[in-house]
Amino acid sequence: MRKNIERIIGLTLCMGMLAGCAQTPESSLVRQKGNKALDSYKEADDRDVNMAGNASSADQTTASESTGTSDTAASTNVHPDNASAARTTIRDLINAPETYKSQVTDDTSKLVVNTDAAVEIPDVEKISAISVTPAAVTQDLLDGITDAFFSNAKIYTADSYYVQTKDEIKKKIDELKEDVANGNLDPNNWGTDDNGNLVYDIYDDIDYWESQYESAPETRNLVEGRPAVGVQTYSSTGEVMEDNAFTGIAQLDDGSQYSYRTSSWGAYSLEVRIQKIAQKDGKEIPSDAVWSDYSSSSPYEKPTEKSIGISLDDAKKLAQEKADAMGLDDLNQCGWDYAIQTSFGTDDNSSYLGSGYVIYYSRTINGTPLTYTMDAGGAHEDMDSTMETWAYENLYFYVNADGIDSMTYCNPYTIGETKTENLSLLPFSEIMNIYEKMMIVTNADNLTYENSRGFNIDRIVLGYARIYEPSTDAHTGLLVPVWDFFGSRKIDSEYDGETYSDTTDWPTWSFLTINAVDGSIIDRSLGY
Repeated sequence: MRKNIERIIGLTLCMGMLAGCAQTPESSLVRQKGNKALDSYKEADDRDVNMAGNASSADQTTASESTGTSDTAASTNVHPDNASAARTTIRDLINAPETYKSQVTDDTSKLVVNTDAAVEIPDVEKISAISVTPAAVTQDLLDGITDAFFSNAKIYTADSYYVQTKDEIKKKIDELKEDVANGNLDPNNWGTDDNGNLVYDIYDDIDYWESQYESAPETRNLVEGRPAVGVQTYSSTGEVMEDNAFTGIAQLDDGSQYSYRTSSWGAYSLEVRIQKIAQKDGKEIPSDAVWSDYSSSSPYEKPTEKSIGISLDDAKKLAQEKADAMGLDDLNQCGWDYAIQTSFGTDDNSSYLGSGYVIYYSRTINGTPLTYTMDAGGAHEDMDSTMETWAYENLYFYVNADGIDSMTYCNPYTIGETKTENLSLLPFSEIMNIYEKMMIVTNADNLTYENSRGFNIDRIVLGYARIYEPSTDAHTGLLVPVWDFFGSRKIDSEYDGETYSDTTDWPTWSFLTINAVDGSIIDRSLGY
């Protein structure tokens, strides 16, 4: 029963995330996006400043009545004395408070959005619209990453490292034949199919390994290698699958081992993944081990500095040392979370392996950061789409007591020309009206299979996001200011007569993204 409940919780989470990314049904909020929308990114002028400055505090307390009911008490903690300030910042221009508090519900009162949030705005006087493209993948870039992690390591190609010798294959064959002799035809406990037949065919497996034995080498011949620009992999039909491709195993002097993979494919102009696969004592880490950012919905206890075995400051220092060694001076630490490492094994139940921290990186341009969210970007609007897409720039480290356990670096950017120097932004009150309306609109359909859904928003953040128009140009984007809304979500529902509650509070999950220039809703997974 518990396994079924866990599955329906997972399904509910997936459906909820998809619903939150649905296209905006309000035609007034559906506007041109990406480079097509450049005409809407106009320079701010004195009239814009006056219009924003004249927005009354009453405007900040009004939510759309058409989507439900609102009980708003906007914070009176507004940035002081705008008119007499010697320096006029974005917060002054859009008349934004330091904090914001409100509550909106749908007509059934089963969907509730509570907002009691700090309003985070860069301390700048203007925000620009800036062109961005994928950075070129150079040999210097790949060498910098390789040397940062493995300057004193032996790196072997995966093909040579994982070759099995005749002795290793013979041992496997003998074990399988012993299982047959003992009547154990399902040594992996895979069970039977709907017709009662064993899913695993041990006789087919024996035949396979006997065929592999014939061509297997007597000894393993390890081949050293490292990532190189332009190396491609091909499908069985000769189609190029990846560029800048390398998969290898790095063996360090302390006995630990890491998998090391680089690739350019699909939505990724570059994807680099480094993952520890063996500890210093040589003990192997399960091949299906995975790190996940901690959430209150996790079945495991929340990590602490004591349980992790390293302080957050020391973990940040280790990550920064690697980022510096990689030459990524234009990326900065922008956040962190606790993390859990688990392994699934063969019985569908996750096994706890340990805990650590995840350290996130982003870039800041002229004082305004790109807001980090958990969405990778580069998604398609439907499963049948063949449109070329482009995922977001990404850098994060998982760190535990033994040091850097995992690193992912994707899609480095080249920052281009400024398209609009000083953007005209919508007043804060108008953004809040859109937010309170669309949080109801984009989540209402979930109540067809949930008893209730509640949000507690505690951070409202103004920062950059990269948008683009993949149907016309998948390799040119625009950095524009957006508002993101972070916090937690609680779902109450039932399955087979049993009720359950699930709380999700990943600090990087933005529940809504609003273009600060035109008020349109941006789907973070799509990038437009």
